[in-house]
Amino acid sequence: MLELVERLPPDQRDAVTARIVDERDYAGIARDLRCSESVVRQRVSRGLRALKVRLQEQQ
Repeated sequence: MLELVERLPPDQRDAVTARIVDERDYAGIARDLRCSESVVRQRVSRGLRALKVRLQEQQ
């Protein structure tokens, strides 16, 4: 799974890692990434969607 996360675009990878692996809140991630919470939510959503597709492709 971590290998798949590493293949994500950097902005999505950073957001997904912070949210899922580090279990951080959106506000804190937004501060660190210097963007809005809505951008972080979008990046996490897109990253998770991409991971889901890749996992399905491997089955």
